[in-house]
Amino acid sequence: MKAVICENCKEEFKGRSNKKFCSSSCKNQFHNQRNKEKNALFTALNRQLQRNYSVLNQTFDIYRSSPVKLEILEKQGFSTDYHTHNFNAPDGSRYVMIYDLGYKHAFDNQVQIVQMEVELN
Repeated sequence: MKAVICENCKEEFKGRSNKKFCSSSCKNQFHNQRNKEKNALFTALNRQLQRNYSVLNQTFDIYRSSPVKLEILEKQGFSTDYHTHNFNAPDGSRYVMIYDLGYKHAFDNQVQIVQMEVELN
């Protein structure tokens, strides 16, 4: 067996010539470090989506379908930049959705919050 240098800890170990890591923990550490930036991006996106959902849900429980000033949502940490999808209603209204909750722009910088029925298969 040939001596090989671990790509993570740089220690020498004996093993197959094409083996890159001395142990599974070194392999995991190497790949976790490599994917750290990508994982951080997903974590930040999911955190904001969860925050937006929570703000919409709490506000919907209070106001139901009454128009709400967008400023009220933004003061609670809501960001209009993050949503999961758009929904075009048959009447031509466009809803910005975060999972099953959404909003449409009303008048005077206000939004109307709606909750869609979701059917899980």
